[in-house]
Amino acid sequence: MSCRMAAAPQRVLARFLTTAFAVALLAVCATAQNAPQPRDEIFGGYSWLAPNGWGDLDYKIDNLAKGFAASNTYYFCAKCNLGVLMDGSGHFNGPTTPGNPFTANDKTSVGYALFGLQYKYHTRSLSPFFRGFVGTANISPDCCHDTEWSFAAGGGGGLDLGVKPRFSIRLIQADYIYSNYSHIFVSTHPTQWNSVRLATGVVFNLGSCAAPTPVSCTASAAPTEVWVGDPVTLSTTAANLNPKHTASYGWTTSGGKLSGNAAQTVTVDTTGMAAGSYTAKATIADPKMKKNGLATCATPFTVKERPIPPMHPPVVSCSVSPMNVKAGETVTIAATASSPDNAEITGYSYQATAGSINGSGATATLNTAGIASSGTVTISVTATDARQLTGKGSCPVEVNVPPPVSPRTPIEFIPRPHERYIPWRVDNVAKAILDDDASALKNDPGAKLVIVGYADGEEPPKVGKGKKAEPMNLAAQRAVNAKAYLVAAPPNGQGVDPSRIEVRTGAGKQHLADIFWVPQGADVSSSTLLQSTVPVDETKVKPSNNAYPKPKPAKHR
Repeated sequence: MSCRMAAAPQRVLARFLTTAFAVALLAVCATAQNAPQPRDEIFGGYSWLAPNGWGDLDYKIDNLAKGFAASNTYYFCAKCNLGVLMDGSGHFNGPTTPGNPFTANDKTSVGYALFGLQYKYHTRSLSPFFRGFVGTANISPDCCHDTEWSFAAGGGGGLDLGVKPRFSIRLIQADYIYSNYSHIFVSTHPTQWNSVRLATGVVFNLGSCAAPTPVSCTASAAPTEVWVGDPVTLSTTAANLNPKHTASYGWTTSGGKLSGNAAQTVTVDTTGMAAGSYTAKATIADPKMKKNGLATCATPFTVKERPIPPMHPPVVSCSVSPMNVKAGETVTIAATASSPDNAEITGYSYQATAGSINGSGATATLNTAGIASSGTVTISVTATDARQLTGKGSCPVEVNVPPPVSPRTPIEFIPRPHERYIPWRVDNVAKAILDDDASALKNDPGAKLVIVGYADGEEPPKVGKGKKAEPMNLAAQRAVNAKAYLVAAPPNGQGVDPSRIEVRTGAGKQHLADIFWVPQGADVSSSTLLQSTVPVDETKVKPSNNAYPKPKPAKHR
């Protein structure tokens, strides 16, 4: 039974080492590492030992559950996965075994000092490793003679979990260690110890195997093309410089005069240079870097012969505000002119295909009064420079001429000798005229009517009783009564929308109500026919009860 128990940990360890070795082989074949490589690795933590050996008086050494382990691996930077290993551990105070008289106060201790090689595949998460080592074992059984030093050799592996670039957790470390313990008494058991050591703890990563990134630089010229005599500014920018170091700069150029050459930005004076292409080179050095601390870069620039001063006319443009107006309104014109040769602009002049223009500077005004038809008015602007060269530009304005307001057949309120005659009432003759107007409105949904009542020189009737009686606004009443008939629902009226009829009063006539046709888009306020009329306040002037005659109901037979 004891032999089988002793063999079991060895089989588990053999399987673990086989798996770790396979992972390591795959890592060797990898073309790049997945994480930065430390230069030095320090491990410390807890260790458990299964001695798998026999002591004096033929008793089996129990497992040692108390222990510590520590190691230091210094990696070769040529091959940073492989490093020199120094390993040490100590194990003591094994548990009491029932029935074994020698473990009641067991003070067995085992220590190892080992040296070897370790291979570790570094990643940012799980990093497997395996190693082999030789060294010495310090074995001190509780019985029956003093500490014995023995040759030790073995190998193992494990798995680390990366937490931070400088810190990892060793999830498991498993090692097989071969050693011997000689018995001072005759024993039937072998002196070979096939120990299994398990450990876990933390790993600190120090230093880096990565070679410093070479310093590099880029150079630029501004501008890249200049006339002879104009300066060129040269600049260089470095990458991968250590911010704690002070870099040095140097410049050379294939032509021109440098204004100093030991700065990051310098200037080239091109005075007297021949036209052609030139090259400037920058050198950047980090004096504290032993390798890869020097970089050079270049930039071209071109020097051209200064041409004969050009003679280009001004470039002219203009804008208008507003861009769409009614006839009679004014438009502000803003002109902009510039000389490609930087010549001074000395004056402006304007022309328009219609209307009149006032102004001769960079701004002017277009008056659209008198324009008879809608359309585009084109404004031409001419700018003159100090060399008397002229340039032209143009901009359009849309001018809208509203359709005219036209008179229709007026309604006559001619007195008739009849006792029931009312001088503001729409009679049947007036109704016939209004019927024609209503029909025209229905055929043109966008048109409107304006009804203007007059009563100059007429004595208005009184409204009210007694001392409260006031003279009627006879002119307004005539317009309102005519509208009342048009908007009344059939059969009493024509059912026209009230918003399509406007009522006003005028002067200079009597016994009349003029009717004006307002086409869609016409401007009532600007119509010369209506300029002397006044809108009626329909909240104060209401239709009369007898504003117009009502149809008589049919008689039943």
